[in-house]
Amino acid sequence: MSQYQSQPLPTTAFGHHLLQRTAGEHLHPGEPMIGAWAMKLDRLAPLWWDRDTVRAASRAPLAWTYNFFAALWRGFWTYFLPRWFVALFVPDLHLRRPYGLSLTRRAYRALRRPLHGGSLSGGPGSAAWRFWRAVRTTPGEKLLADHDLFTVLLTDRRLLVLSRWTGSQYHEHYRAVPLFELPQGSWWLRPDTPNDVWAARQDLLFADGSWIALDFQDANEREAFRAAVAGR
Repeated sequence: MSQYQSQPLPTTAFGHHLLQRTAGEHLHPGEPMIGAWAMKLDRLAPLWWDRDTVRAASRAPLAWTYNFFAALWRGFWTYFLPRWFVALFVPDLHLRRPYGLSLTRRAYRALRRPLHGGSLSGGPGSAAWRFWRAVRTTPGEKLLADHDLFTVLLTDRRLLVLSRWTGSQYHEHYRAVPLFELPQGSWWLRPDTPNDVWAARQDLLFADGSWIALDFQDANEREAFRAAVAGR
């Protein structure tokens, strides 16, 4: 029997009741829930790009179909048009990757990130980097590069990051997978979070000095999270 079935969920906890039920399965005995929030990574957070991801994406049916017709189109450019024309108008022809993993898209996101206020600070091994990697490589996901959804369970002891595969899971109960855990006292709200008119952004600051930008469903949920953290 799961833990949330053996103990009633608190009526004062923040969050949709189905989201609370999903997160409640991961409460320790006697651990009170402060709230559960549906979040996602900042829209310009780095993509998870590695050889395995590219290989898996390239073998997906949609990618195979795309690559087939792209090969025909590439043949047209290569064999029927002058080489100088291809080099001038399609210089990145052989650098493209399926599912948004192209070098051009990655470069565009990297150029926008500083103007956006940044999305992630901290090298490999930092708390922010491990948080970002845990979400991007959610178990069971096929397109790991762009995955950005997750659920946060907040208690008076820890912050637990849980998997969330689709946006519809905000309104239904499902089996979440623990991704990353932060004990109390190892993270705070970043005081100088940049203002974002397009998203309800709040950055988390970690004990090692790294930080990561997160996006809430709306401003009300962000304010509720800020109030819950302040009242711990």
